[in-house]
Amino acid sequence: MSHLGGSTVTSKGQITLPASLRDRFDIRPGDLVEFFEGYDGAIKMRVRGKSAAALTGLLAHLRPDPRYATDDDAIAAEVAARDERSKCAASDDAA
Repeated sequence: MSHLGGSTVTSKGQITLPASLRDRFDIRPGDLVEFFEGYDGAIKMRVRGKSAAALTGLLAHLRPDPRYATDDDAIAAEVAARDERSKCAASDDAA
């Protein structure tokens, strides 16, 4: 686990997230930050403020695989390959 900075709690119970943390995780004004306690007692934080509009274009760099005519064909090929791999693993375990 790495240390990402610190903050002092105000009399109102507020903290300021360090700029390095806000920059690293792209936390902007209006973003909802949730806190959870892990099984080990560690406090975990999750940013939940990204709107669907903020995600527009995020995957624009991805291109379809030219080997498949449709997404359904690509999915079917992946399922068949996984099935084949699981059969091979099962026969290796039995040997």
